[in-house]
Order: sequence, then C-alpha cells, then structure tokens
Amino acid sequence: MDPVRPPTVWVDGRCYRVASPPTTTSTTNYAEADTYGYEESVYQDEVDCAAEQEDFTVEQISNGRFQTSFHVANSYIPYLIGGKGSTKNRIERETFTTLKFPGKGQEGDIVVMGRDVRTVRQARIKLEMLVEQARKRQNPTHFISIPANTPAIQEKFLEFKKEVLEKCGDSRGVEESIFQEPIKLHLTLCVLALADERERQQALDALKSCSEMLRRQLGEEKLRLEMKGIEIMNDDPGEVDVLYGRVNALSWSHSLQTIADSLVGELMKTGLVTRSKERVKLHVTLMNSSFRQQGDDSGEDVTPKARESFCAKNILKCGDGVDLDGSTNAPETFCAIKIFKEFGDYEFGVFDVEEVHLSILHTATSTKYYTATGKISTLPEKPS
Repeated sequence: MDPVRPPTVWVDGRCYRVASPPTTTSTTNYAEADTYGYEESVYQDEVDCAAEQEDFTVEQISNGRFQTSFHVANSYIPYLIGGKGSTKNRIERETFTTLKFPGKGQEGDIVVMGRDVRTVRQARIKLEMLVEQARKRQNPTHFISIPANTPAIQEKFLEFKKEVLEKCGDSRGVEESIFQEPIKLHLTLCVLALADERERQQALDALKSCSEMLRRQLGEEKLRLEMKGIEIMNDDPGEVDVLYGRVNALSWSHSLQTIADSLVGELMKTGLVTRSKERVKLHVTLMNSSFRQQGDDSGEDVTPKARESFCAKNILKCGDGVDLDGSTNAPETFCAIKIFKEFGDYEFGVFDVEEVHLSILHTATSTKYYTATGKISTLPEKPS
C-alpha cells in the first residue's frame, strides 16, 4: 500500500482514509466468522472527526448511559463480530462501549451502548466503516440505468454492428458474440450491492427523492441526448475489452455530466453507493469482451469463455505509429492516439430520456430490458 495515497472508504457521503486494507474469508456463521479484521483499519483522527460530524441520534437511556441503533444487513454482521468475537471485542475495548447484535437469522438493529455520547459515536463510525469496506467486496446486485434502447437507436446500432463485422470481422477477437443486445442499450450511472429488502427500499427511496432535483435542473424541457461517436475504455486500441458510444445532451442549457454527478451524489448520501471516480463515466456499451460465449446455434448449453480482449484498430481506423499530424511515433506513444475515420463519428441518433431505473443485474434477455426495482420519470410535469 502507498502510505501517501492510502485506500479510501465512503460513509454517508464522506470519504475517509483506510490505513490497511483488510482481508476476508466468506462465512455465514456469526460466532466463527473470519472477518475483514479491524487491526487499526481506520485512522483514529478520522473517526474522531466523523463522530463529531455524523448526523445520527444518540439517546440517553434509563440507567444514565447512552445508546444508538442502526440497521445492517445480516450478511455483514459476521464481519463486525469477527472470529470468536475478535472484532467486536476490540471495538468495545477501544471505545469503552457495549455492542449488541441480532441473533443469526433474526432481523433487528445493531445497538451501541456507552458511558458518553462521544464514545458511542466513535464505535458506530468504526462499525459503519467496516460495513462499507465489506460492501466494496460484494458483487453488485443493482445499477442505476438510463435506457438508450429506442427503436431508432436499436436500428442504427444493428447497422453499426453489421458494418463492423463486414469491414473489421478479420480483426483479432471481433465477432458477433461481443456486441451488446440492442434491447439492453443503456447508460450506467453507478452500481450498488443491496444485501436485503431494507437496503433495496432505501435505494429506491433515495432515487425517488432525486425526481424533484432532476425536474429543477431540466425545467420545462425534456432531456434529449445524442449518441454520436465511439470510444474505448483503455488507451490501447489493440487490446480492447469495452468499446462504447459517446453520449451528450443536445440542449446547451443542460449538462448530462452535471445531472449524472448530482444524481449519484444524492445516492451516495445513503452509504449504499461507493463512488470510485470523481465523475460518472458517461457511456453506452456497444461491444464488451465479457459477452463472448461459445455454444451451438440454438443457444443451448452456452458456457462463458475466458475473457479475451479484441483489436479495435480497424474499427477506430488507427494507423500504427501515426500521430494526429501524420508524424511517426513509437508504438507505446501511439497507444493513446485514436484517429477516427470509419466509425469515429458514427451517428446512432437522438433519444429522449423518459425514466431513470434502479435496475436489477442479470435480468435482461435478448428481448427484454432489465427488470426495475423502481424508476422515476424525468419528463416535465403536465399542468393540472
């Protein structure tokens, strides 16, 4: 770990430094869980600062002590207890508090009790930070999506696919299976790992609370987007895993980047979203090497192949060692250069954004868009 740039963790919209990334062993037994380990995993000054600033209730109970309670999905509780209670005991010892957890298989809140408000707050912050570290290691279950699958966009995408296969089908790794299904075309704003029904409802409530914010940003106009041009996720067009379509708002008064960043920022306040980058990467995935599959023509017994990148030099029309001004450069310099001639400015069309979805991963098919836990409208309200 680089001591100058330690890992960070987001808790309720605030970013904290992490001194040593913990390790994990999966388990479902509270008493015997090997956890991410506490081991001074957060800086004490960060905990002290957060304990003073976090907005949660600490109440005084009848015996004169103080307590706070909060919900944590059952799947995270083993990481907070630790093997033979090691993590629980350590936090209790360091903060002079008592931690109570719901029994295995039972629903309930974690309760933190202590002799004063400050130590109770410290203990809760440490628990929340450990939960956030555990959440980062979970497989995502949901994502916030903007569908980009209007009939016109799907038709243009199929034309793009046909032309790429005709003109670039001899490029390494370029085959039909790595193209997106037209019905699945979308922008992903962020991903979430929602561990139980309460977290799913919390995420949905947060998304619904963004509806008014979006309408204020858009005013009386529709959010109209143009999908034009292609780009790759990395700098080497010879080793590509994801090729995507660029998307921008048509109206000069709207910034799609600002809208997307604002929406994700609101969701981060729930603690259910961890932002890995400062800005949302605006893209519609068109080709992805992870889609590559092998099987018979009927689609039966299809099994995933090992991920293999593809060469997009012909798609991007990149000339080996040729800079934008025509000068020659070493291959490593060229890796960051993309000269678009054939498909660089491909026009996929214009579409109106009508909804933002809380989509469930892996629920789409070749004929059906992703199932939504919930959605919000972005259309202007009609006068009553």
